[in-house]
Amino acid sequence: MHARRHVVLERFGPPEVMAWEDGELPARGEGEVLIRVEAIGVNFADTMVRRGEYRRDQPLTMTPGFEVAGRVLAGPGVGSTVLAFTDGGGGYADTVLVPASRVFRVADGVSAQQAAALFTQGVTALYAVQRYAQVGAGDTVLVHAGAGGLGGLCLQLCARLGARGIATASTAAKLAVARTHGAAETLLADPDTLAAGVRELTAGRGADIVIDGVGGPLFAPSLKALAFNGCYVVVGSASQEPATVDVRALMPRGQTIVGFVVARVADEDPAEPQAAFDEVQRLFLAGELTPQVTVMGPEDIHRAHHLIEGRTLTGKIVLDLT
Repeated sequence: MHARRHVVLERFGPPEVMAWEDGELPARGEGEVLIRVEAIGVNFADTMVRRGEYRRDQPLTMTPGFEVAGRVLAGPGVGSTVLAFTDGGGGYADTVLVPASRVFRVADGVSAQQAAALFTQGVTALYAVQRYAQVGAGDTVLVHAGAGGLGGLCLQLCARLGARGIATASTAAKLAVARTHGAAETLLADPDTLAAGVRELTAGRGADIVIDGVGGPLFAPSLKALAFNGCYVVVGSASQEPATVDVRALMPRGQTIVGFVVARVADEDPAEPQAAFDEVQRLFLAGELTPQVTVMGPEDIHRAHHLIEGRTLTGKIVLDLT
């Protein structure tokens, strides 16, 4: 048994329901890797887990957290730095046990803190831009939440491929941040003016691709702003509001809508996330992909959740446990 410190969630509610406690980690089972955590990636999905909104069957008591990086204590690759995708939760801890299939190599020159900032949002951005949307030079791409961690990386990937990014955000200050990520144009995320704004910027044609991590009230005007033969990629639902579509409208316009989550891609092909993460790290080391990161200590976990839910944050939060 290994002693560890971890966050315990006994009831759903505001950030303050989370508490760091000492406890014991179960003995390592076959096919599991024991990792000393050095960095935790804090994601919007973590706040949903804390509120009881991520899964209908979300268990209690549990430990939130999906993304950690650190050094292998036992199992394959002892001593190496790895990224672990704890898609069942459990990542808010200083030591974790993770199935080997959810442990990924961290490249030389990439720290644990950098890896924790790159995996979930970097791999999601890579899949959205290159695997599903197949963005190419000359495409116009509407990216929602362009100042966020995921949106910012999507904009950087689009710019690298020679595409024209149109970013949305809730404030002028966030639009300025989106421009630093490579957005060619920006629009306030106003459902009433969004479609007309995109049409104006594209001479009436619309965006070839929409990458949407917000959903809710932005979905309908974004679909209206999608060009003929365009592709709409759903990468999240930060609004936590439903959106509906009359699929009959897709047929005469030749449009497609696709959504995905990294965990399901990993289930279909366990080798695929490592390949994508390798590419994300290669781009990072080459200076072609730069996440915006705010580093905090584990004692700042409440503040981190408040920042994410308050919509004031730009980029990604990483908790440094070293």
